[in-house]
Amino acid sequence: MKVKLPESQTMGNANIPNADEIIQMEKALSQRPSFSIRFRITLAFLVAFLFSFGIGVSSIFYISVMNSKQNFFDHATKFAFTVEQARRHEKNFFLYHTRTDLFDALSNIKSAEVILKNAASDMRILLKHETFKNLTNNLKQYQAFLNQIAYWHGSKDDSAKPDESEIEGQLRIYGHQILTDAMDLMDQERNNVHKVAQTFMLAAGFSLIINLIVMIWVATELARQIVQPLGRAVQYTQRIAAGNFNLVIPQRKFRDEFSNLAIAINRMIFELMEKHEQLVQSRKMAAVGTLTSGIAHELNNPLNNISITTEALMESLDDYTHDEIMDMLKDIFIQVERSSATVRNLLDFTRLGKSKIEAINVNDLIGSTLKLVKSEHTLKSVETKTLIEDHLPAVKGNFRNLQQVLLNIFLNGIQAMNEGGMLTIKADKTDDQYVKIDVLDQGCGIEKKNLRKIFDPFFTTKGVGEGTGLGLSVSYGIIQEIGGKITVDSDEGRGTTFSVYLPIANDSEA
Repeated sequence: MKVKLPESQTMGNANIPNADEIIQMEKALSQRPSFSIRFRITLAFLVAFLFSFGIGVSSIFYISVMNSKQNFFDHATKFAFTVEQARRHEKNFFLYHTRTDLFDALSNIKSAEVILKNAASDMRILLKHETFKNLTNNLKQYQAFLNQIAYWHGSKDDSAKPDESEIEGQLRIYGHQILTDAMDLMDQERNNVHKVAQTFMLAAGFSLIINLIVMIWVATELARQIVQPLGRAVQYTQRIAAGNFNLVIPQRKFRDEFSNLAIAINRMIFELMEKHEQLVQSRKMAAVGTLTSGIAHELNNPLNNISITTEALMESLDDYTHDEIMDMLKDIFIQVERSSATVRNLLDFTRLGKSKIEAINVNDLIGSTLKLVKSEHTLKSVETKTLIEDHLPAVKGNFRNLQQVLLNIFLNGIQAMNEGGMLTIKADKTDDQYVKIDVLDQGCGIEKKNLRKIFDPFFTTKGVGEGTGLGLSVSYGIIQEIGGKITVDSDEGRGTTFSVYLPIANDSEA
């Protein structure tokens, strides 16, 4: 069964930011002019409110205009109706000579005069000055003729009565002109009401469209001011989860709540990187602890040889020839070099330093790591075999970190073969992106239920006190940080194969 961990994106060179870089980035984020999200939201809603307020005021204005137009139209209609009633009573009077019709006509004309007086200012606007003046004069003349007829009909002197046909003709002329002007006035006002209503409808539709545009702008602006920074914050967290600890740089020319979030993320990155380096170093020391018995054996043999040779020289120096003494001294020197090499390898492996990305020779990487586990696999009766393709390209990474990855895998393989076996290391180029290193052991294998958990922090199948469960987790993080990947294939009872894919170094790194 083969389990493949998710591929990470190539993160490039992610060095640990120092305190000065953190301070400089905080200054860059905090010293910009403040323009908070709360203020921008308030400003956006204020603009929307002002626009809605303007629409409301305009609507009130149009409604008031419509009311005034409607009131005036009602007055004009009432004026025309009153004049028409007066004319109807006038005609009835001349047909039937009923005095009540005459008085009703006078009453209606007086009402029309009152209506005209109350609406005089509005009528002057609609009618020309001459037309309004003529309407007023005609109304007065018409009323005067009616009063005259009423006076003559109330008089007992029949000799003073004028010819009714002549008066009737004058009344009809003035009455017709008054009614015509009243109908024209009513038609004009009706047209004006229709125009105002159409204008109001157009303005309402236009206002709705503008209001929709403003609402869309407000929603878009809020999304741009809030959703985009949130999206960047999610990208920052995903980038950190993928092992890229580069600092967050300012994206805007002003400071807001997300600037404080960026400052907090930068501080978190700094702390995570420091803890990451401490964890890597602690795993190195744990690996050295695992190798302690082998290291003791590796150092004890040369020291014993040095002790025996030195003791022989001290006791019987005169019994040896010059050549024999030189051979014994050379042997001491070789044993010292052997011990020194062992100590030097350990010092190089455990040395603190930044995770500098560089071009690494795969042969040197595998060879130096095998030297560290030489004593361990000797004690466990484990043989090693290397199958490395010729002319492999250099890979990119940090030498000691990659050495730690291989050391963890080598030790796991050796410890899985309690009764001895073969540890095989293969290296070849898979494509233009990766060099693949396979580590095969003939151990007990890994149970299927545990395959998906072996890279989880603190997961271990060893007994209490025998393992921390961090070795493979740290190894996975190191490989992920440089843009590589790591997979595992295991058959329970037959062995396990770890495959490490290291990205090929580009020309500048090489």
